[in-house]
Amino acid sequence: MIEWLITEPNIVYLILVAGLWFAVTAAYVPGTGVLELAALGALVLVILVLQAMPVNWFAVLLLVVGVLSFLLMPFLNQRWAPLATAGLVPQAVGGYFLFNGAPVSVLLIALTIGLSLVYHRFALLPLLARARQHMAVLDDNGQLIGAAGRVAKSFERVGRQYIGTVNVNAEQWTATSDKPLEAGDEV
Repeated sequence: MIEWLITEPNIVYLILVAGLWFAVTAAYVPGTGVLELAALGALVLVILVLQAMPVNWFAVLLLVVGVLSFLLMPFLNQRWAPLATAGLVPQAVGGYFLFNGAPVSVLLIALTIGLSLVYHRFALLPLLARARQHMAVLDDNGQLIGAAGRVAKSFERVGRQYIGTVNVNAEQWTATSDKPLEAGDEV
């Protein structure tokens, strides 16, 4: 029974895609170790199983490159997100040509592509935005750099700059700006 499960092309494809997406998720939400272990376990299992199957290794490479294009997102500017989404094309092509003589179900490939798109757009991108918001740091002068917030008290001119109060992560901070900002403005 277990031998059938690990030699069935659709199951092997699902384990491979799941392992790759666990790796992508681990890049977006680092630190727990659970996702990293799940990715490693799934990928080691798939590599061992692929050794005994009629595999098109170029298709494996295409599929891996397609999914891992999403891996770059945490390290790039948000405007490059459409390039990562273009990785779904090699993911689909790689999945279709993955095995010689025993194709993966086209319906299954379409389903994993759709789920990958939805998962990236509605789960991973919001997680990435939230993580980037929390990556704000204090510089050597004790100033908060890189955080997103909302103006709590309108900025008033003091010398050449404007000074006001902003709310960042439920904390009040004094902030400076080159232009006047009104209460409620996002910063």
